[in-house]
Amino acid sequence: MDNPIAVLIMSFLAIILGIIFIVNQSANKPIERQEAVLYTGDFDSYKTHKKYCEIYFEDGTYYDVYPHTESQEFREKMKSLEKGTRLYILVNPNNDYVVEVKTQTEELLNFEKSQQEIDAYDNGYIWLGILCLFCSAFLIAYTVISIKYKRKEIARHAAKKEIYGDTCILRCADLIVKSRTLLEATVGEYHISYRRVKNVNELVINGYVYDEKKGVLEFAHKLCANIDGHNIEVGYDDESYSYIMFDEEIIERKLYVNNLSKYFILKNRRFKNG
Repeated sequence: MDNPIAVLIMSFLAIILGIIFIVNQSANKPIERQEAVLYTGDFDSYKTHKKYCEIYFEDGTYYDVYPHTESQEFREKMKSLEKGTRLYILVNPNNDYVVEVKTQTEELLNFEKSQQEIDAYDNGYIWLGILCLFCSAFLIAYTVISIKYKRKEIARHAAKKEIYGDTCILRCADLIVKSRTLLEATVGEYHISYRRVKNVNELVINGYVYDEKKGVLEFAHKLCANIDGHNIEVGYDDESYSYIMFDEEIIERKLYVNNLSKYFILKNRRFKNG
């Protein structure tokens, strides 16, 4: 990841947002009838807007009706009420929303049904909050592991630079084992293959493994070898490209994004580009 600090900041902000989503909806949980606040007054008007609805009384008092409990039938009945009609309403004291509306002869808004509708709608925000927390935690863990991995890679390549002469062969490449070739090229007498065998990425030159990198998750890395004075390098860069480099010159380069890191790499690239 090009800017792990920015990723971590975004993750912590997403955690805060997720907590807000979850905590804010707790006020909309259903209550018992005896917990509700009763108000009785003479109806004045019913006003609706895009995101809220309000019942006004002749004494200047008004109460909000949760928009997702307002059916077309309820709206029509409220709009057709005569001014001065005596209303009996119950209000949830936790969020100040009306959960029941009655006249002396008719129930306009049912107590249990209205609470169920509010709770059902707000459960979507709770799940959204949980998703934010889960994704943020995963992204933080992914970023921390990536930072640790890069440090190990730097140390590994620094240790290799202290070795003079040709790079030692690790082993003969197993050409029978199931593998996936990420990229390959031939330069002069050198056939270079960058492949993945199970959870190991290998640099194979002329049938011999010269360098390898183990890991379930794919992070930016490079595999190197010095042969006959030539510097050969393959790897996976921060821009999600696999590449083969021969004496500091790019020979092959191909876009490759694995399934586990695809989302985060592309997201970071969009963030970097603004």
